[in-house]
Amino acid sequence: MSIDHFVSRFWRVASIIAFGITLLFTYRGLPDPTAVHFGESGRGDGFLPKEEIFYLLAALVTFINVLILLLIKNIQKVPVAVFEKIFTIFQSKGGELIQKVLCNWVHFLAAGINTFLLLALRILLLLNDERTFDADYSYLPWVGYLLIAAWILYFPFRLVLSADFKEK
Repeated sequence: MSIDHFVSRFWRVASIIAFGITLLFTYRGLPDPTAVHFGESGRGDGFLPKEEIFYLLAALVTFINVLILLLIKNIQKVPVAVFEKIFTIFQSKGGELIQKVLCNWVHFLAAGINTFLLLALRILLLLNDERTFDADYSYLPWVGYLLIAAWILYFPFRLVLSADFKEK
């Protein structure tokens, strides 16, 4: 088991658990109705009941994680030789390594999505609190861009830095 295998699984499971805990605390702390859209004045002008937010986000995270797990199971069923044909530039790395790195890459996608939604949920709670209302949360899109860039770059860099496959 490689370190990226361990990290991708651990981050994914930890982000799911952290999202669940954050969702419960956010539900408890949100006012009813909850502002989900804010106008030019900074005050909420679009509202949803907090129950809808809770169930929508729980369903969204469950749906995304189930779809990604199904994608990973299908990747694992594809014959190893197919990966050498699809990723011809990395053919010297061997199809088995390409398949493992691709599975880890998809696990990192789920972990990144879970982490971003966790941060967005936390900020929604802070925006609906009078004590932290005026804080600047413009860093959230940049965190999303950083997560996407790191995720996109992981696959090619991991394969480039891997040793070539040698027949036994």
